[in-house]
Amino acid sequence: MVPIARTFPQRPDSPALDSERPRRGATVRIDTTPTGRVIAYDALRVFAIVSVVGIHSLMPYRDLLAPDTPVRLLDDLLHYAVPLFVFISGALVWGRPWPSHPGAYRRFLVRRGTAIGLPYLAWAAAYALIFTASADKPLEAVREVPALLASGHIWYHLYFIPMLLTFYLLTPLASRAVRFSPELLVVGAYVLRIAAGPELAELARDLLGTQGWSWATHVLTHLPHMALGAWFAMRLGVLPRIFMRSWPASLAVGFGGLLAIYAEWLPAPIDGWTRVLFPAAMAAAVLGLVLAAFALEPRLEPHARTVTALGALAFGVYFVHPLLLEPVFRAVAAADASWLWLTGWFGVLVFAIATGGSFAVAEAFSRSRLTSWLVGLPPAHQGQGITKN
Repeated sequence: MVPIARTFPQRPDSPALDSERPRRGATVRIDTTPTGRVIAYDALRVFAIVSVVGIHSLMPYRDLLAPDTPVRLLDDLLHYAVPLFVFISGALVWGRPWPSHPGAYRRFLVRRGTAIGLPYLAWAAAYALIFTASADKPLEAVREVPALLASGHIWYHLYFIPMLLTFYLLTPLASRAVRFSPELLVVGAYVLRIAAGPELAELARDLLGTQGWSWATHVLTHLPHMALGAWFAMRLGVLPRIFMRSWPASLAVGFGGLLAIYAEWLPAPIDGWTRVLFPAAMAAAVLGLVLAAFALEPRLEPHARTVTALGALAFGVYFVHPLLLEPVFRAVAAADASWLWLTGWFGVLVFAIATGGSFAVAEAFSRSRLTSWLVGLPPAHQGQGITKN
């Protein structure tokens, strides 16, 4: 393992630092950096957040191009990003032993809720201002804000936080379940999603309205990914070598299946099984990415400091990047210059600026005690900056 010249402070409950080493169970053995972070998970976090920026940078093409065009299919395929994020959280939250001492649950919820809840409220308030200011009827929009905040739909990307908080609420039960039988937890989560997911979401709509339906849909969609991550964390140390080397096949099956579904290439008899095939293909794609990251981890070790630093900034990039994209979207629309998106180079340029700019803003926020909490990092960075040597 290549030593890291300068480490940065760690806080076990920080969502930006979810790449920290899981507490070791009977079947877990993971090599980590001197900071206690798993390089593969940090690399996956960077890969996932860049993919998220890519998804949102491609949104204008949804109104300009047909669904079967390469750009639209790329947009669809990039949607592995959220399942991948949830997988990592499952490995590093549900995959940990649950402490048995009194008050553990309350302490866990306070720490986790504070670590992601406070930044969420701050950023959601900023997006709420944009939402209400740009609404045709601002007063009616203001009345919608509480429900939108609760579901995370005050802006298109914020639903992830209420969903993650829901998974945190389930952690004591899930942590014990994964130790009883990780395989049973995964099977149960997928059966629940496939057999009853839409029906339970409709029940949530009846009880909680449209925002309740949205929240339930996200939770039920990604519950299997959380369980799959916990399973991986528990079984990593005993998985057969052939399985660990199967990432090319897993990627081919997963992304091949997803492409066939998105492009509507499936024959009619098989197309009726999409409710089963889609979760299976996404699971194969996510597992393929995770296995590839662990297979490539030795090659990442010389760059461990950079990878872990960028991984820690992913939470901030998640919050920041729409603020960089929105002015571009509005300027192009105001100038009636949608043709720019069809030039090819413009979309790539917007993606590059949004990605680099978001990491730069997150890095700048990480340098100050007053703002580091906004990107999910502890205040001990003051004056240092997370990527400084």
